[in-house]
Amino acid sequence: MAEKNPDPESWVENSPGVNPDAPRPKSKLEKRLLLKMDLSIVPLLALSFFIAYMDRNNLGNARIMGMQADLHLTDGQYYNCLTFFFVGYMVFMLPANLGLRVIGPPRQLGLAVIFFGVCGTCLSASRNYATIVGLRVLIGMGEAFVQVGLLYFSFWYKRDEVATRAGMCSSLYSFHLADLASAVYYTSATISGCFSGLIAYGVDKNLDGVHGRPSWQWLYICEGIPAIGLGVIILFLLPSFPDIIARKGSRFFNNAEIDMALQRMAEAHSVSNEKIDLSQVLTAFKDPKTYFTAVIYGALCLGIASVTSFLPTFISEFGFSRLNTQLFSMIPYAFATVSLLSVCFLSDSFNTKGPALFACMACSSIGFILLMTVTNKVALIAGTCFVASGLYPGIILTVSWITINHSGYTKRSTAFALAQITGQGLSMIGTQVYRHPPRYLAGHGTLLAFFTLAEVSIVCNYLWMRRENRIKDGVAAECIRTGEVNKEAEKSMDELLDKHPDFRYIL
Repeated sequence: MAEKNPDPESWVENSPGVNPDAPRPKSKLEKRLLLKMDLSIVPLLALSFFIAYMDRNNLGNARIMGMQADLHLTDGQYYNCLTFFFVGYMVFMLPANLGLRVIGPPRQLGLAVIFFGVCGTCLSASRNYATIVGLRVLIGMGEAFVQVGLLYFSFWYKRDEVATRAGMCSSLYSFHLADLASAVYYTSATISGCFSGLIAYGVDKNLDGVHGRPSWQWLYICEGIPAIGLGVIILFLLPSFPDIIARKGSRFFNNAEIDMALQRMAEAHSVSNEKIDLSQVLTAFKDPKTYFTAVIYGALCLGIASVTSFLPTFISEFGFSRLNTQLFSMIPYAFATVSLLSVCFLSDSFNTKGPALFACMACSSIGFILLMTVTNKVALIAGTCFVASGLYPGIILTVSWITINHSGYTKRSTAFALAQITGQGLSMIGTQVYRHPPRYLAGHGTLLAFFTLAEVSIVCNYLWMRRENRIKDGVAAECIRTGEVNKEAEKSMDELLDKHPDFRYIL
């Protein structure tokens, strides 16, 4: 059973007779802090993710606009251009996760957005295969340093912050859910998919041939330049970590709010500090749930890589025209946006991840089965909607499962990085398996197999954590019955991390 994290000093909430799942009433100070966090942190991170996915997706739209034909790229070269994005992403994922604590969120995220915005704009001037490959590696590297947003979230938002239904309806600062904060972040990815199709449609219809440039060049310009501007805004306006703000001061948060943020940061993962500790890297590699979630996240990344890279191609092969392909590519992302918010709302309301995540994976599996077994246009579009509707909430739930069940910044970062590296490695497969149009049976079958493996991993991870929680509950009950003192409970959370007897995994 999931329970609230105890106070880092007294562990009062784990005392006998106290309901650990009861939501703690928020003071006016904490509500004001939450409001400021919601207005300053969430929008900037959501926009950075929105822009990142726009730049990631545009190669698929550019292909439909004629980029591959204009540059005389073979299908193999095009697939390699997709693949090399994930090379840059994978290599820099762990340095990006650990570097966030050293570089600081405003500098890391701001400069990374500027960097991949510049590289994305430069794609408009590419004239050969080698240039595209090089720029795609650099864009992947830049986006690796942006994908740390949820680690940054974990310093400001508590892992089991559940709002009351009345509070959700009354105000922004009460409408605060742990997964829903992540959902706002990741919803920007699905919305960017909708906008990518809409922008590609508008650019292809109105800018093709303007000033002698084909429409695919204008697409890179229109989606690259805004990223540069957003990076500058993030550099100057995004708050840093609470403990860094406490040392350097802030024009946005007053002293009382900073003190509250520090208290919440300590409660968020039940440790007294969140500094880099290299010994926790080995601890993460010894943890079974690190590998279960890596498999789950890997399958989801494989699915997202395929959807973002090939969705316009799939829809074109369904028999739609070039312009209608761009418009119809919006539909699966629209369904994904609705499912993402709905699933994350329900997950937070019941304070559980595993069952909701399994349902998401099953939804995407149904989509792949439809794509493999039907030929009707409407049914094929429905298949892509099923796939997308499970993918995007599944990613959020998996990341949440990782970040809330690993105590200690370095351990949490390592587990997340291993999941990301697995995900990007499998994403490379996703850019290479769709080689046999128009049905793409080998590609859909490969993804269905990985999703089945991920469903098994979800069950294993759930059962393993439930077993660990029951063991801890049994030891605690035995100590109460016999009056003995649990020697492990006297150790600090900093020493034992999530193995501490008072830590409970959220299932």
